[in-house]
Amino acid sequence: MKVLFLKDNLPSAMAGEIKDVKPGFARNYLIPKGIAERANKSSIVRVEKLRKEAEVRRADMKTKWQGVSELINNLNLEIIAQTGPTGKLFGSVTNSQIASSLEENLDGVVIDRRSIRISEPIKMIGNYEVPIKLFEGVETQVKILVKSDGNVMSEELLEISEGKVEESKEVDSQEDTQEKDADDLDVKSEENKTSAPEEKISKEE
Repeated sequence: MKVLFLKDNLPSAMAGEIKDVKPGFARNYLIPKGIAERANKSSIVRVEKLRKEAEVRRADMKTKWQGVSELINNLNLEIIAQTGPTGKLFGSVTNSQIASSLEENLDGVVIDRRSIRISEPIKMIGNYEVPIKLFEGVETQVKILVKSDGNVMSEELLEISEGKVEESKEVDSQEDTQEKDADDLDVKSEENKTSAPEEKISKEE
């Protein structure tokens, strides 16, 4: 099904673009949420206007996130965790924990946990720098000090607890995969097609 995007749905589509999407995804998600509408002849007339409006919005959003980026770059977060005698953590520091800590230090600015790019699991106390992609073209790093809460667990208890944490992480990973699938629009850009969009749309009608 061809739809006209009324709002940005990054990274797959921008406002003003006409793209092919799965019919079920359009009917159950994009159209009810006002992100897109079914494309028709009149949509072609609206494309340029929507694109220009979206460019203005994106520029405003980029300016906002650049300001947030500077604030994050100057932060030094502390995350307290339970550890074993060698400084190994009970579990690991998650992107959700980092997002929550950021929000507390940024007066409630909401940071999407999926924008926090932990390249390797943080499983030891120490200093870390974690990259964050806040917006298209706006990236930063946050400095984190992971400290022990002072309640040191024995190695045996730590191993048992880690097993339970790994089970919990598998569930979280499945949820992340489902969210990613929902964000993947399976779209194909109209720009790469040789036939005129007006002709293709009129055939559908």
